[in-house]
Amino acid sequence: MSTIFSENSAGELFADYECMEIPSEYDPFCNSSENISFNESYSHILPAFFFRNQKCRKKPSYYEKKNLRYFYNTTGVILTAKLMVEISACLIFYIIMFLCSYSLTSSLNVYYSVLSDSTIRYAFKTIAVIISTLSVFLAGCRFSAFPPFCLLKKCESIKTSDIILFFMAGLFAASLQNAAVLFGIQTESVNPYEKDITQIVMAAICNCLVMPVSEGLIFRGIALKNLSRASQRFGIIASSFLCAISSCRFSSMIPVFLMSVILSKLTVKYNTVIPSVLIHITINISNAVIFIYSTLMWDSDLLITKIWTIITLVTGGIFAFILAVKHPLPKMKAEQRRRSLPLFLTSVFIILMIPFCFVAAAAEFLVYLYM
Repeated sequence: MSTIFSENSAGELFADYECMEIPSEYDPFCNSSENISFNESYSHILPAFFFRNQKCRKKPSYYEKKNLRYFYNTTGVILTAKLMVEISACLIFYIIMFLCSYSLTSSLNVYYSVLSDSTIRYAFKTIAVIISTLSVFLAGCRFSAFPPFCLLKKCESIKTSDIILFFMAGLFAASLQNAAVLFGIQTESVNPYEKDITQIVMAAICNCLVMPVSEGLIFRGIALKNLSRASQRFGIIASSFLCAISSCRFSSMIPVFLMSVILSKLTVKYNTVIPSVLIHITINISNAVIFIYSTLMWDSDLLITKIWTIITLVTGGIFAFILAVKHPLPKMKAEQRRRSLPLFLTSVFIILMIPFCFVAAAAEFLVYLYM
């Protein structure tokens, strides 16, 4: 990746300003304080395009467009690659099931009876997510020109009040999807657990550990960093939108989008993905405990889950409102607007990724209807 200024030239550029933090294009959320006070200066977010004694031009230059599209396209490529690996794993699983189901040998029919169990399906999914996350994360860090540890830095100044606020707001986002299914708005199953300890363990590992870590590293990590090069506000919204459509479930898109916005705010605030990942894990574990308890207690009507959903909708909604008022999205200047959405929508690999995700979502819906 080509840049206008190296780190040394950036240091020389800001040498005249004492006690001023030297921005780095490798870290769009650059700030010496973990509790970041957002700086609306475009140059602070993308210092590679900073010119001394000059204001940022409202219309981006060709070189700016080229560099910003590089970061946007990198995001599109790595997200598409991750999705393709996971879809390929699902296709392999269904092909194996299909071949075994039409086999005439009793031995293969025995294998089919095992492979048809959702335990094996979750095992396939878990392995695929781990492989895709590790490979895409390392490749994304390499081509986005920032080291992995900048996403995993320690944060010692986290406030307990912030953790409670973001956790409760996240519970509200998670309960929206449960409410849509439980109260008849959507028809797909909301409970991923069965009366099988092995299946429960496998599904819990996938949903409560692997998926939150994967989404944290990819969407609140690489995608959020790259899409925030010109505007943190745009980065939060755009990365959450991509996270929502990457879920490949129409009924999940709005809840996933809201959850991602909440967790992205926390990531920007503390400049690390660790708090958001831990909160996401805790939220998923909370939901899993309720669903597993309902499953094992023969609660066929999911009464316990419905009560839990109503409670989290009401209490979580209050906290979500407080969060929106107390921690609004960062503001965006005209200069940043011209360098965000217009360039995002004219980045080839972003444009290719969006319809690909919607096609995958349609395929997922058809599989649910006919399988």
